[in-house]
Amino acid sequence: MSTAYTVLKYSIEKLIHTLAEKSRAPEHAIKDKRHLDYFKEYFDAVGAKTIIVENEYVDKDYLEDFASYYVSCFQRYERNCARLHFFDIEFDESAFEGIMCGSQSGLQQQNLQNAYLGFIVIKPLPLTIIGRTCLKPYAEEGRRHFPITRLYRSHLFGISLTVTSLAFQEQDTVAAACATSALWSAFQGTGLQFQHHIPSPVSITRAATVHVPHQNRTFPESNGLSISQMSDAIRSVGLEPFLVSAANQNVMKSSIYAYLRGRIPVILIMELIDPKNPKDPVGCHAVTVSGYDLGISGVAPFQTEGTRLRALRMDKIYAHDDQIGPFARMKFLKDAFLSTSWLTDKGDSLDARASLMLVPLYHKIRIPLQTILESVFPFDNVLELCRSNGWDGLSERLEWDIYLTDNSTLKKELRDSGVLPQQYKARLLTCPMPRFLWRATAMANDTLILDLIFDATDIEQGCFLVCAIDYDRKFASSLRDLSKTLLDSKQLPKVTSRLFEWYVKSEHFED
Repeated sequence: MSTAYTVLKYSIEKLIHTLAEKSRAPEHAIKDKRHLDYFKEYFDAVGAKTIIVENEYVDKDYLEDFASYYVSCFQRYERNCARLHFFDIEFDESAFEGIMCGSQSGLQQQNLQNAYLGFIVIKPLPLTIIGRTCLKPYAEEGRRHFPITRLYRSHLFGISLTVTSLAFQEQDTVAAACATSALWSAFQGTGLQFQHHIPSPVSITRAATVHVPHQNRTFPESNGLSISQMSDAIRSVGLEPFLVSAANQNVMKSSIYAYLRGRIPVILIMELIDPKNPKDPVGCHAVTVSGYDLGISGVAPFQTEGTRLRALRMDKIYAHDDQIGPFARMKFLKDAFLSTSWLTDKGDSLDARASLMLVPLYHKIRIPLQTILESVFPFDNVLELCRSNGWDGLSERLEWDIYLTDNSTLKKELRDSGVLPQQYKARLLTCPMPRFLWRATAMANDTLILDLIFDATDIEQGCFLVCAIDYDRKFASSLRDLSKTLLDSKQLPKVTSRLFEWYVKSEHFED
């Protein structure tokens, strides 16, 4: 039997025992962790069958924390971790040894890859033991979306395995806080999107507390990070922090949707609330929003005029909550409230009251979502007013899908489109565009009607409409005629007339 690894049949009891054994934490402490409820539900849902325990594993992030803090402790903490790999098929140690040694019989490496669910690093600490964790998200099934996941590679004794995920880890209370863990997970996404270095938790804490007065200690960080400190940490990797209020549920949904679709994670700042005592918050908390669920079939209007947004179909978000687990469900309740998997000491569920969203943005993304909404809403309202007064360009009110994207993603989607004529498509694909774009897609019954493409890197007083893409040529012709008539009448509000004027003047790539 190898001492380097162990192959186990999965069960929650085996997982608890292994977490306790490899972390050297008492088993009763492991059972008390909130993560165990999450892992039980998750591994049951994805059908975990087998665990391979990698007994000695060097984890870069833990090694930096170890060198910065644990190595100087009187108590001798281990520098090496363990790593657990999960699979949704059953096999034993003999079958795994055959793959490892290149045997052509029995279980094959491709079978192992197809069955791979991801891994959990176990840190050798008394309590905060869940290290870098990359687990396959729940199946999307048309409703769930996880736009900021990326490919992670793990090398298991010469076997290369991959999992598409977003890395998660539990806060290490002596070297990091929940905000640090949220930032670390967010940087896993932005690091790939914007090509910046992904710092370890201890490095994030240092960057966040660089302006702490000298008489205050940086570690331990039991009081967490302020918004200002989190912003300093974001600037340390070359990004700009963008704050959005989360007090309005429609603003929260539209912002989460718009930035996540642009592959930019959103850090949600919230208060944990006991529904039985809502006036006395349990505490503040930060999570990284990593996905969303468009589970609502009917759409409520964003504002009193009635503009319909696809983002408002959202009924749940999925968040990396360092005290629960990765892709943890949070359901929208009323106002700025969401459900959580947190429990009181009596076992009652806690809710969350969202207050702020912190978005780590590339510095050239200057136009905020609010500016795009303030352009599209009046535009849509005038179209609806004309439709309700007999304009035959529309048979029903449009639904708008508004989100951040980039030049290459947009052009790949246009290239794959089966709707656009080839010559029209060629002109669009060769049209010069900035790197970052806002895309406002108008749809009727999920049928593409029109795209308004805005320059996300422009200044707000400029003409930031790049082009309009016409999917329905009859509608486009009718809308241009209507636009000219409305502009000539000079009765439109300023913001509405500005977008109509841009629309009329923009290149429409007519055949």
